[in-house]
Amino acid sequence: MRTSEQIKAEIQEKFGFFPPFFEPAEQNTQVLENLWQQTLFAYVNNPLSLLFKEKLSAYLSRYCVIPYCMICHSCSLHSLGVEASKVLEMIGSPPPTETEIEIHLYLLRDSINESTLLSSLNPVVEESLLYCSIYMFLEPEQSQYCHSELRHLLGSINYQYLVTFAGYVKMCHVWIEAHPEVSYQTDKRAIEHLDKLVQLEPGLRNFFSTYINKVRREGEIQAEQVVQKAKHQRIQEALRQSNGELEKRANQGTTDLSDFSILLKQEIDKRQQAEAQLIHVAFHDLVTGLANRALFIQRLEQGIERVKKQPSVVLAVLYLDLDWFQVINNSLGYRSGDQLLIAFARRLEICVKSKDTLTRLEADEFAILLEDIEGMSDAINFAQLLQQELEMPFYLDCQEVLMSASIGIALATRGYEQAEMLVGNAKIAMHHAKALGKANYKVFDTPMFIETSKLLQLESDLGRAVENQELRVHYQPIVSLSTNKVIGFEALIRWQHPRRGLVFPGEFISVAEKTGIIVPISSWVLREACYQLYVWQQKFLNDQLTISVNLCGKQFLQSNLNQEIREILKQTNLDARSLKLEITETAIIENSQSTIERLWQLQEMGVQLHIDDFGTGYSSLSYLHHFPISVLKIDRSFINQIDTSSKNAEIVSAIVTLAHNLGIEVTAEGIETLEQLEQLQKLQCKYGQGYFFSKPVQADDVKGNLTYYTNVS
Repeated sequence: MRTSEQIKAEIQEKFGFFPPFFEPAEQNTQVLENLWQQTLFAYVNNPLSLLFKEKLSAYLSRYCVIPYCMICHSCSLHSLGVEASKVLEMIGSPPPTETEIEIHLYLLRDSINESTLLSSLNPVVEESLLYCSIYMFLEPEQSQYCHSELRHLLGSINYQYLVTFAGYVKMCHVWIEAHPEVSYQTDKRAIEHLDKLVQLEPGLRNFFSTYINKVRREGEIQAEQVVQKAKHQRIQEALRQSNGELEKRANQGTTDLSDFSILLKQEIDKRQQAEAQLIHVAFHDLVTGLANRALFIQRLEQGIERVKKQPSVVLAVLYLDLDWFQVINNSLGYRSGDQLLIAFARRLEICVKSKDTLTRLEADEFAILLEDIEGMSDAINFAQLLQQELEMPFYLDCQEVLMSASIGIALATRGYEQAEMLVGNAKIAMHHAKALGKANYKVFDTPMFIETSKLLQLESDLGRAVENQELRVHYQPIVSLSTNKVIGFEALIRWQHPRRGLVFPGEFISVAEKTGIIVPISSWVLREACYQLYVWQQKFLNDQLTISVNLCGKQFLQSNLNQEIREILKQTNLDARSLKLEITETAIIENSQSTIERLWQLQEMGVQLHIDDFGTGYSSLSYLHHFPISVLKIDRSFINQIDTSSKNAEIVSAIVTLAHNLGIEVTAEGIETLEQLEQLQKLQCKYGQGYFFSKPVQADDVKGNLTYYTNVS
C-alpha cells in the first residue's frame, strides 16, 4: 500500500497543487487512496472535456450546502476562458424543463453517435448534452426516457463516462458536506481568479454573498438558540443572589456571558463538524461511499414498522452478488477490484430512486431496499433493469471488463419482525440464483427456506459426525489397463449417519467446505489412507502400491500444508513416492499465485500430483506447463458415453494425446462396461477405475479384490 505522502505527491503532480478537497482524508491513507482513485477514474481520466466537466460541476454545486464547491468551480470556469458574466448567467439560470430537454435531445439525435469523441464536441452540442446531464441529475425519476435516449445515442462506453461523472459529482457533494471545515481560501483556483472574477462581474459577489449568508443563517440558528438559553439561565442565577452583590455580579456576569457565548459557539461548531464526520463514517462504506450495513438495517427496520401499521405498504429487498469478482480481483489486483466496486456502485445509483436505499453490505455483496412498490412484479422488473444495465462493459485503466450479478429478491410482509431475517432470505434467494449459472434472479419462497433449514441441520450433524467418529474411508482400486493389475487405490470419504445410513460425499462435502470443517476432515482422510496403504504394503509385500487422496481448495490456503503432509508420512512410515495428491483445475486456478511454490516443494518430497475431473473446470492448459503434474484424471462424464458418443470419444482421444505429448499419464474415471475398457485401451490410456473393476469398498474387503486383479492375465 502507498503512503499518504506518495498519494499527495501524485495529486499535486496532476493538479499543480494539493486541492483542499482532499485535506480531510490526509490522516487516513486508505480513505485518501480511495478518494483519489475515484477522482482519477471519474474525473481526471474521463474523456469528457474539462470545460464540460467544470460547467456541470459549477451548476450542480448550487445543490451543495458548502460554498467552497460553487466558488472554486466558478473560478475554474473563468480560468478556462469563460467570461465572468457567462459564469453568473450559467450558475444562476433555472433548471431545464422537460420541454427544453426534448429540444436538446432532438438536436443531439442529429449530432452525435457512439463513435463521437466526447472531448471535442462543438459548443452547441456540448451545451445540449450539459443540460440533459443536469436534468438527469436533478430529476432521476422523471428522466428515465432521457437516460434511455442518451444510452442509445452515445453508445455504452460514452454513456458510462457521462453517468460515472454525474455520480462522482453527487459523491463529492456528500464528501464536502461531511467536512464543512474545508475552505476555498487555500484553493489555488480561488486564490488566483476570485478577486478578478467578482471585479469583472459584481453580480457574482452579490450571488456568492447571498448564497453564503443563507447557509450561514441556517447553521447559526441552532447555535444562537443555545446561546440565548444559556444567557437566560445565567441571568436567572444572578437574580437569585443577595441584593448587596446584585450589581457587581450582574456586571461580571455580563462580561463572562459574552466570553462564554463566543466559546460556546466555537465549541458547538467543532462538535457539529465532528458529529457529522462520525455519523458519515459510521453509516457509510469507505470504498464506494454508499450506505453501509448498519444504515441499511436501520432503514429496513423503519420500513418493517410501516408495513405493520399500514398493510398496504409493500417493501422489497434485493441482494446482489457480483459474479466472478474474485477472479477479477486475483487477476487484476485489489486496486482494480476496488475500482470495479466503485464503478459498479455508480452504475447501480443510476437505477435507484432517491427514496430507496442502496448499500454495500460486504466484499462484493450489495443490497437495495425498494420502498412503496406495488408488488412483486415491480421488484422483478427492477431486477431485470439492473441486469440490463450490467450488460454494458466496465473499463478499468482502459481494459474492458464484463461483470454480471446474481440477485435474490425477498418481499416484506406483516410476518417479518426482524430486518436481518428479510436480508437473510434475500441472500438465500441470491444463492439459488447463482446456482442457476450467474446473471440470474430468484424470488425467495417457502421451499427455499425448507431447503436451507435442511442444510443447517446437515451442517449441525456433520459437526457431530467428526466428534462421534462417524466418518469412514472407502477405497476404489486403480488398475493398469495394459496389465489389468491393481497399482493403487483412491481414498473416498463416506459418512455413516446414525439415522440415514451411508451418506455419499456429494451431499455433505459442499457444506463441509462452506463451514471450513473440510480442512480437518481432509487431514484425517489423508492420515487414515496413508496408514492403511502402509499396512497393505507390508501385508501383500508390495511396496509399489500407491494411494490417491483428494485435496480441497481450502487446504491450499493453509500455510503449513506441506509440513503437515511431511509429518503424516513420517508418522505412518509411508514413502512419499507412494502418495498421490489429487487436486481440481478450479483449486489450481483460484490459488495459482500461492500454489505454485507449494506444489513444487511437494514434488521435491517425492509426492505425485494428479489433476482430478479434468475437463470440467477452467481447463486452462497453461497450468500444465507451470505445475508439476504427473497424471490427468478424465472425468466420468466423458467416459460413460465413450462407446456410444463419437464426440466424447474424440474429446478423450484429444486429452490422451495432449497428455502423452507433455509426458503426462492419464487415468480414466467411471469405467463401467467392457466396451468402454476396450476403447480406452485402444487409445493407450494407461490407468482406469470404476464399477467395472470394483465399487469403493471398506479396507477389510480389499484383500479379495487385490488378489483377483493382481492375478488377471
